Amino acid sequence: MGRQVTFFAAPDDIAQLQHRIGDIEPMCILHDRSPTAKPRVLPTLDVAEDGQSLLFYFLVREIDLAQVVTRHVPAQGYWTVDVLRSPVVEFDGCFFDGTVLRRGHVYYVEGFYGENDEWIEKPEGFRSWAKRVLKATKKCLKRRGSDYIGAAAAEWLAQGDGKLVT
Repeated sequence: MGRQVTFFAAPDDIAQLQHRIGDIEPMCILHDRSPTAKPRVLPTLDVAEDGQSLLFYFLVREIDLAQVVTRHVPAQGYWTVDVLRSPVVEFDGCFFDGTVLRRGHVYYVEGFYGENDEWIEKPEGFRSWAKRVLKATKKCLKRRGSDYIGAAAAEWLAQGDGKLVT
């Protein structure tokens, strides 16, 4: 079973959210792709490569980093984090170009079905932390319908300079 929170957040909101989540417990931010089987650790949720802002990350407690499972994508020549089998929270940021702000989300799964179709629950420590990540996201942002919105995003939207896209 998965749990998620969807949101609209401008870059300043993302920085504040990263700080709030980081206060829960020491964590690492992982790139969604790596050239090797070892997950690629990043310093922040605001990384740009080749002139493009990255939007897809995974959050993992520092103590769980060695438990992250990756899988090879041969056709693309990279490794990616296996969100089902890893103790990670998926963090999809919000594309923002000054005109459009796209919805992002934080998401995690509590377990998965193993090889013999048995339910394998992820460790309690991870599940507890992941719940706190979603709770912190909700506290950091303001409810807007079924989504949440950051203060900077709400201010930008109120100025009439652009639109939200789901």
